[in-house]
Amino acid sequence: MKNNIVKARGRHGTSSLDLTLPTKIKNQENISEGDLFKVESKIKEDKLQIIYTRIYKNE
Repeated sequence: MKNNIVKARGRHGTSSLDLTLPTKIKNQENISEGDLFKVESKIKEDKLQIIYTRIYKNE
């Protein structure tokens, strides 16, 4: 399986960061603009895990 690598990017005027969703995952999971996700983070075995759970699918 190919690794998907993303870069955290800053936005002008805010301290939040963006992570880009690779096209392969977007298509495979049928993710589209307007979908809403709950985001959680945790440290497991000294590794940061960011978990996105879709809570609304935009049709």
